[in-house]
Amino acid sequence: MRTTVGHRIAAQVVVALTLTLVSACGGASAGAGGAGEDGAVATPTCRASLTPAAVPKDGSFPTDWPFPPGTVVTRAEQVPGGGLAVTAQIGSEFENVLPFMQHDLEDAGFVATQGEAEHDDAEATWTGGGYSGTWAIKSSGTCEGTTLLQVAAAKQ
Repeated sequence: MRTTVGHRIAAQVVVALTLTLVSACGGASAGAGGAGEDGAVATPTCRASLTPAAVPKDGSFPTDWPFPPGTVVTRAEQVPGGGLAVTAQIGSEFENVLPFMQHDLEDAGFVATQGEAEHDDAEATWTGGGYSGTWAIKSSGTCEGTTLLQVAAAKQ
């Protein structure tokens, strides 16, 4: 069944790119920077070295996928068998990103079908908009105050 194959491909991509997620360090996004109202620095300086990458609009990834505020996509790559894997860094703490991934994605039609969360990482399989895939987030070990994101998607 194609849906099962899509889930397997997306899961394999996330597993294969986990080292990228664990070792990545983020970069700057437009409009980010400075201190917030509570005096906390909104954009860690370690994000300044990131080079933004474009997410293809060729149908290999949902064009209406909502990324959390402060996301800088750093890599988008085609995967064997179809689909796309997107790697990014978010200029927010894991604790602020997790509710977005658990609730805002569902509100946008990308519903988690299975998942788990721990104190500094979480992952889920999802379906929506004619796609299925996986997402994973992890507190960055190299860029304090940021969260690493990886999303894999394949057409259903």
